Amino acid sequence: MSWIPKKTATASATAPSQPVISVAPVMPQRITGASLEMPVVMSVRRLPAPVYATLMEINAHGARVRSLVLMERGTEVEFDVSLGSVPLTLNGRVEARRNAVAGARFEYHLSFDAMPEAQIDALARAVRDIERRAAASRSIQKSLDALPTTDANRRGSYRALTAFPAQFRRDGDVWTDGKIGDISATGVRMNCETLIAIGTVLDLRVTLPSSVLDVYPEETAILDLSQNTPRRVSGRADMRRPFAEMALRGRVVTRFQPVREREVYGVAFIEIDGYQREEIARFTHAVQLSKLRSA
Repeated sequence: MSWIPKKTATASATAPSQPVISVAPVMPQRITGASLEMPVVMSVRRLPAPVYATLMEINAHGARVRSLVLMERGTEVEFDVSLGSVPLTLNGRVEARRNAVAGARFEYHLSFDAMPEAQIDALARAVRDIERRAAASRSIQKSLDALPTTDANRRGSYRALTAFPAQFRRDGDVWTDGKIGDISATGVRMNCETLIAIGTVLDLRVTLPSSVLDVYPEETAILDLSQNTPRRVSGRADMRRPFAEMALRGRVVTRFQPVREREVYGVAFIEIDGYQREEIARFTHAVQLSKLRSA
């Protein structure tokens, strides 16, 4: 697995029939590794301020990131990342750059070939764990998709949610209305009418839409003749339990192209607890099931 471009041939090795042309570094092919959408803050040599970026893919040899900041080939970077429960500090070098298709202006391939072997081994183990969990999740999702349910008609007319309202404020400011389009356990993509600087810390009030929970089957109950009351077959929590408002805190790490005269930002969570992560996972899983069943 090697997506890192090889050094260009010297002029003496070039075939006489082909002219020597100076070109920008070509982006290597898509790397084989864990696919992510994780905000990271990179320390870049010779730059006084940190660079905010989004980690897209990673393996033991390198990563693919996108950012608004221009970095030249050969630039050395360092950033912390947590893959599962494993915190890692990674040191890399910009191997190639191209203009991003959407969102941030530039897309980079980073090489980790100068990292110590111990760090590379730890990164390889973390990536393998992510891939195993992803494979297990796909298997579990297939099983859930096959569960019988009593709301087939309602599910057939369901349309996947694309945006829902939320409120945000900067420190000492008033609450302002916004909309959230994408949400995960690490952050959200939010659009609003307010211009916000990258690095700004925000308080968020978010209530996930409970309408998506209709995709889950109703809990089966049996009649307990001894007490003449229904009881659950299993002790699992009700997956259809409505969502309550969550208070979250995040930092603006990315600014995307405006959409319909509204600003669009990537906000990374900096304060989120286990219960909130589980609620977001319950929501995103319901959305995924809805898309699969309506396809």
